[in-house]
Amino acid sequence: MSSSQKNETVTLSVYLEAVYTDEEAHFPIYEKLKDFEDSHPEIHLEFVSPVSGASDQAARESEINQLNTEIITGGGPDIFLMQTLRFTDENLFPDVQKAMKNHSFLNLSDYADANSFDPANYYSAVLATGQLDGQQYILPLSFSVPLFVGAENVITESGFQPDIASANQTAFFEELSRVLKENGKQVEYSLSLTNLLDQPLIDYQEGAIQLDTDAVRQALTIEKDYTTHQLNLFNNYDSQQIDALAEGTPFGLLEMSDIALGTLHPLDTKGIAPFVQGIPNENGSITAEISSYAMASAGTQYPEQCAELLYYLMSAECQDAAAYPCTTEELPVRRDSTKSSLENEHQFLVYDASKEKLSEEDIAFREKTYGGNLQDTTVQSIQSICDQITSAHFHTIWYSALELGQSETGDDILTSSLNDYLYGDTSLDELINTLTPRLQMYLDE
Repeated sequence: MSSSQKNETVTLSVYLEAVYTDEEAHFPIYEKLKDFEDSHPEIHLEFVSPVSGASDQAARESEINQLNTEIITGGGPDIFLMQTLRFTDENLFPDVQKAMKNHSFLNLSDYADANSFDPANYYSAVLATGQLDGQQYILPLSFSVPLFVGAENVITESGFQPDIASANQTAFFEELSRVLKENGKQVEYSLSLTNLLDQPLIDYQEGAIQLDTDAVRQALTIEKDYTTHQLNLFNNYDSQQIDALAEGTPFGLLEMSDIALGTLHPLDTKGIAPFVQGIPNENGSITAEISSYAMASAGTQYPEQCAELLYYLMSAECQDAAAYPCTTEELPVRRDSTKSSLENEHQFLVYDASKEKLSEEDIAFREKTYGGNLQDTTVQSIQSICDQITSAHFHTIWYSALELGQSETGDDILTSSLNDYLYGDTSLDELINTLTPRLQMYLDE
């Protein structure tokens, strides 16, 4: 940054959901943004913070539509701090990869060296989700991995063979199904298996739709069986349900880590040795889901300042502090930040959230509900799973992600098509044959 630029006071407009800008809640992302502003008197941050759909869906959709109009006409925020959680059908950059391909974002690779960014310190497969032609346009801030979690003694005594199950996605579910049948058990299932394949459903690089492949067909077949024949309700904040899990009812949980961690904390706190295994993709490695990410507008007037802020969020200081937009425990993109970030996220959830409003009774309830910090052995298990990541994807295409229009009933066509297959009479061939040309047309637009 030149001396004249340093002396110039600039205002960066930052898109960040309203929940994270509540000054009484002390979200790490907001705290670190204010720290950045304090240490950079030449930079002022102005927040563009739409309300969530949970609080006022109509107001959110109106705000998002206004922002989309501004962006299309060359305006809009300088910086976007995003999460993949979908509040409504109206979302800013519903397909962030297509927006990247359309050159909506600043090329951050041009500023990496100036900000001492060393990609070797980060999960390369996770970083790759924000790259186009080898250039970094989106910086993933956090991610989640698929986990099979339960009580170690229950799963070990059942005869479940982790080595066999780790071969690939099909082998995992074949081994699990065998054990469930032999033991008369069920698992809690809450996954989107197609998003956990190494192979993307939409290949933006090659311009191809990959629904009609062996891997996708197998994943959808398994998903239909597990969605309709296993459990899908488990409250990991209910002490009685945690106790029941410790005794094998349910046998275990199949969830993304941002949910499963809520179970591992009370298991560790109760002194129940947890079983933790990553659920493999079709190649036997791990596919992560991006949970939050950041980018700058290609049209910003302040590219150097934007890049400095974004790379600051990738620093050890921010990654250790779990400074990304989230309301759950997500995993940092920086390799060496896992333990610190999990401890800081848990600290925030139990003690810091709206701390001015919390009574001693509130804190005692949260300590009982959330449990304590994870044991080092549990953190090491999670770290070893993360070390197996060879691919990562943004949100699944099935839920409020792509705009393919609505079905005859007024529902999102991708969501309704998948549900018709999972719960209705639509065959797998019909699902694939119906959606492939629609998705190809969308990709070619």
